[in-house]
Formats: sequence, structure tokens, C-alpha cells
Amino acid sequence: MKIRILLLLAISLCLLTGCWDRVELNDIGIVTGLAVEKGKDHKYKLTVEVLNATENSKMEAQGNAPATIYSQEGNSLSELAHRMNVGVARQLIYSHTRVFLIDEQVAKQGVTDFIDFLERSGEFRNDFNIFLFEGGNADDALKTTYTLQKVSSLKLNKQIESFYKEWGGDPNVRLTDFISALTSDGREPTIAMVKVKGDPKKGNSVENMQKVEPEALVEVAGLAVFKGDKLVDKLTINDTRNYLWLDNIQSTSLTVPCEGEEGNYLDLRVTRSHTDIDSKVVRGVPQFSVAINVESRIEGSQCEGNLERIDTYEEYEKQVENTLEDQVNETVQKVQELESDIFGFGEIIQRQHYHDFQNMKNEWNKYFADAKVEIKANVFIRRSGIRNQNIISDSDKY
Repeated sequence: MKIRILLLLAISLCLLTGCWDRVELNDIGIVTGLAVEKGKDHKYKLTVEVLNATENSKMEAQGNAPATIYSQEGNSLSELAHRMNVGVARQLIYSHTRVFLIDEQVAKQGVTDFIDFLERSGEFRNDFNIFLFEGGNADDALKTTYTLQKVSSLKLNKQIESFYKEWGGDPNVRLTDFISALTSDGREPTIAMVKVKGDPKKGNSVENMQKVEPEALVEVAGLAVFKGDKLVDKLTINDTRNYLWLDNIQSTSLTVPCEGEEGNYLDLRVTRSHTDIDSKVVRGVPQFSVAINVESRIEGSQCEGNLERIDTYEEYEKQVENTLEDQVNETVQKVQELESDIFGFGEIIQRQHYHDFQNMKNEWNKYFADAKVEIKANVFIRRSGIRNQNIISDSDKY
């Protein structure tokens, strides 16, 4: 029995693999952010942000820079990604990348070249954010330090995630989402846009983290609209939220003027929303009926209406519906003028009226520009918070 066990162990040792591909932690650098810009002497300039693990440890931090920034120029991202050791000591690992920033000039020329590399390489996961950087140099976003999150790219990743959940100002686009829209016959790509508020040069220091009011701060700036792989225009933060109403926004807050009460507003917190879109083709013209269904609660009221009466809620619901319909209609018309269907109306026509779409798909963006879009909002106010009447009405009793 002992001989058999030893024989079995000997055979097992021959079948087990060794650590042939192991890499020591001291030999690697974790890349958390990338920025692509137009190069001065070559096609691209690639900037990487490499994590300084020691400064992100509570026990070993010494007040040095939390990350290291390094840039190289070349004609392809593949070449640059593997050539960074010209100035960086450790082998770079890209699987933990959290943000990928694209310069405006590069985006206007087309992004297919490096998007293709990101998908093919196998070194990048699909959980990083893609941003357009508005104004200045894209690497400024990686250089701007912040108090609560030392590493710039990690701060931006967490910031946009929270913004999406709290207010809905981010399309939450990942690499596969962008590629899917890029290769679709009925949808154009879009990504979130960021900018640096303040002086980027002053934000590029440890001292910026030590100030109560930072001299430079990376902010969400809106939405970048593409046609194919090229940037065509930019939308504001409010337009971004209006765009997301057609994509089942998670939660957000609405501020609506009180009817007949100048300077007073009603605040609603949207707790659930669902959008249904139906389509038809009439004499070659696509038509869309968009129903936005919203459940909400009152978070604040400056209005004089009696919140103990059901007709007050019905009146407020109608006011919110009218405001929401006007806002979304305005954004849809703005995008139609760009002839870039970022809403995916073409995909809806393709699913619901396949044969009609086949006659339109080669010039779908022109059909989209002439399409009739009807927005209908259905708003339901379920609760008034933890009190029925507002403070203003209660104070009138005394």
C-alpha cells in the first residue's frame, strides 16, 4: 500500500504545473489610468498613471506622490504600451485600468485605431470608464490630485460611478458598449466627458491634496456625441440626463417650478423609472412614441399646495410631466440636428419593422433627423417624505 501511494504521488508531481509564469509584486507596476493625445512628432502620445502602492498604504505612506505619470509618443498604442519601460522601471500591468481618456483632437480624427487595440490585446478588462477630455491636455486629468482619493484615475472612476447612481449624468459606457454602438446600423456611440476646473498646473502637486478648496478639480462636463468613430459635438450635463431618460435611468432628482409661484420650486427624488418606445413607419417616415414612466417622492417643497389633498399631488404630477416632456423633447431635437442617432432608435425600428429598416439603414442618420418623436411622461408621486404638510403652511397656524 505504501509503495502504491508513493507511486501515485510521484506520478502526480509529474502532472502538476510549476510557477513558470509567476511575476514578483516588486517587479510590476499597476496601471490605473491611460490618456491618449495627438503627438507632436508622432501620431499619438500615450500617458500612463502607475500606482505607487507604498503611498496608498496607511502604515507605510510617507507623503510622496501617490502615482507616477509617464508619457511616450508613437504611431500606435500597441507599440507605446510595450515601450513604456524606456522610462518606467517595472513591467506594466494593464488589467487594473480604471479610466481611459481621449483628447478632443484625437476623437475628431477617429478612435478606431486604438479601440481596436484595446479589444484585441486581451490585457484590458471591460470594467474601465472611457471619457472624452474637454479642453487642454487629456493627461491633465491623470495629474490632478484629490484629497479623499489620492490616485487621480481611481478618484475619477469612483466619482463617475457615484454620479451615475445619484443623478444619472453618465451613460455608463464600457468598451464593449462603445464597440457595439460603433458596429451597429441603428445607433451611434457616445461617452461621458470630463474637464479640469481650475489651474491644471497647480493641481499637479501633493499640495493640491492638502487644501480645503483644491486649486484644480476634475469634473464631469457632459456627453460626447460621435458619428461613426469621430466626435461631432458635445452635450451639457442636463442634456446627458435627458438622453438617459430614454435608457431607463436608475435614480435622479428633479426641480420643477411651482405653477403660478415665481421663484418657488418643487423637489422630487426619482426612485424608479422605465421607458417604453414603440415605432412605426408612415410613408417612409419613422415615428416613435416614447413613454417615460417615473415613480418619485417629494424631497422638498417651496410650493403653497396642501400636501394632505390628493388633487395637489395630481396637480404636481402634471407639472412635472410637462416639464420633463419639454426637456427631453429639446434634447432629442438637438441631437436630430446633429444627424447622429445616439438613442438607438434605429435598433428599435430594426427589431420592430425589420424590412422597412433594410431600406433605410444605409442612410439611417438622415431618416433619424426627419423622424417624428413624441415624448409622453407619466409621473407618479408616491410619498411626501416623513411629513405631509410643508413647513411654510404649518407656520401659518401660529
